Amino acid sequence: MIYGKVIDGRAIVPVVFRLPSQPDFSLDFVIDTGFNDHLTLPPQAVSAMNLPLYSTTSARLADGSEALLSIHLATIV
Repeated sequence: MIYGKVIDGRAIVPVVFRLPSQPDFSLDFVIDTGFNDHLTLPPQAVSAMNLPLYSTTSARLADGSEALLSIHLATIV
């Protein structure tokens, strides 16, 4: 079971990351009701965690435009 909290009408759950040679740490995420098996992180978080680039992919955004997205690898508990 996943436990979280509701703040300002948004469901929030903690996600625990495991990085090499560092203690586990948690970041809170707002649940996307259209969840598609991927988590989205701000570029600053990817940079701060030094996540390795795995590949890129094209994505269609809600406004119909397309964007090239970077895919990084991370271990979550």
